[in-house]
Amino acid sequence: MRRQLVFLFASLCAGCASTSYITPDTVTQYDSKFSDTDLKMVSDKMAQSLRESAVMQSREKTVIGLLHVKNRTSEHINTDAVTDKMMIALLKTGEIKFAGRENLKTLIEEQRLSQTGMVDQDKVQEIGKLYGIDFFISGQLESIEKKGAASELTYYRLSLSLTDTETSEIVWADEVELKKKSSKHIMDW
Repeated sequence: MRRQLVFLFASLCAGCASTSYITPDTVTQYDSKFSDTDLKMVSDKMAQSLRESAVMQSREKTVIGLLHVKNRTSEHINTDAVTDKMMIALLKTGEIKFAGRENLKTLIEEQRLSQTGMVDQDKVQEIGKLYGIDFFISGQLESIEKKGAASELTYYRLSLSLTDTETSEIVWADEVELKKKSSKHIMDW
């Protein structure tokens, strides 16, 4: 009898777990936290907005430097993944080039551009001229969370801006907002 129970338990446990591949475009929403679907959505919208902007339409070739996008959420979100995805989409157009991120990080650290999140505009102009960078993209990801006994609501806002290295003027800015709601059911643990 004991042997049969062990066999039954083992059989049930073996049937409980499975792994399968799904396409990367499949929408995945398990909770109200930032997900791969959100990353794709916000980066695609920002890339399209920048590509269609007047400043990009008026230039033949442009070199952009990506500054770190600040994560001002309570979650660990790799904001570089958002700008990397954006960069790839824009590079595919053949109209925009990017300064190497690792080289740019080194330059920024050496020139002390990023001190407590502040960027010295004179240094931005200097670096831009010295390394042929026309614009810098910077921004932040923010969230507001509300939790109740049976539901959770999270609002995300990604804002990016494009700064001209010659004039230090912000020549493009946009934001993408997401609001996600998740509910707990009686059967949820």
